[in-house]
Amino acid sequence: MGGIGILGGTFNPVHNGHVRHAVEVAEALGLERVALMPCATPPHKESAGLLPFALRVELLRAAVKGIPFLKVETLEGELSGPSYTWRTLNEWARRHEGEPLPYFMMGAEAFAALDTWNHGLKLPQVAHLVMVPRGGDDGSVFHESIRSFWPGSLPEVCDVPLGRETVELAGGGRCTFLPVPRLDISSTFIRARWRSGRSLAALMSAEELAVLHAHAEEVSACWATARPR
Repeated sequence: MGGIGILGGTFNPVHNGHVRHAVEVAEALGLERVALMPCATPPHKESAGLLPFALRVELLRAAVKGIPFLKVETLEGELSGPSYTWRTLNEWARRHEGEPLPYFMMGAEAFAALDTWNHGLKLPQVAHLVMVPRGGDDGSVFHESIRSFWPGSLPEVCDVPLGRETVELAGGGRCTFLPVPRLDISSTFIRARWRSGRSLAALMSAEELAVLHAHAEEVSACWATARPR
């Protein structure tokens, strides 16, 4: 298939779950590369406890070291104001004029809430959306969201997707339901282990752990905790 994937997030911090997620989607879609794009100023999250953008970028670069098709994209750090996905992807399109639309990855919860995002229902104009489920009833979430947001894109009755499914949207654009293997790790879990002084081995790369410990005082102040062993 080729093309470029985009995995956005606060990455506070990035961990092996993020990296493996990007690898799995890249292989499943046959992408040339995936850009991991840290959010500079989250519009819907408190900034308290969020590592500085430059440090999150440094951690990301350490995390993807040695994986040539994973790149770190700092576009949102170059834009002022809240980091709205609509604005970011339009800027991406401006900088990559003439290139195919990127594949923008998101989870089921975010996909189901697109109508609350800034111009969220217009996103298929600037990117192919890829919903990566966590399991459970996420196939129903995929279909129900498409029926609600883009009426006429699906027949009245159709099976809930168990495997990969791509839907061409009424009005243009497409969404793909893409189950891939996942590592059940969260940034919240990482921060909690840091606060309690637990080991982060095997949850992050050795290179990333070295960066965290090199900035331990700053990280601990940001996450309101002491440095782990």
